[in-house]
Amino acid sequence: GDGLRLRSGPGTANPPRFLGYEAEVFRVQDGPTFADGFTWWFLEAPYDPNRAGWAAATYLAVVTPPQ
Repeated sequence: GDGLRLRSGPGTANPPRFLGYEAEVFRVQDGPTFADGFTWWFLEAPYDPNRAGWAAATYLAVVTPPQ
């Protein structure tokens, strides 16, 4: 329930840009990149390109779009 930190770059040393909400859906725009023992993906909100950042795959789930 704490949300997901989307960071300015792949890796835990990069500062968070914003906090993603629990049920928020993002599109993968780049990755994978490996850093600090995690696999990182660059995600972007489909409704706001300013809401984008790197997230660790450990905390992500694949969502299939409705048909």
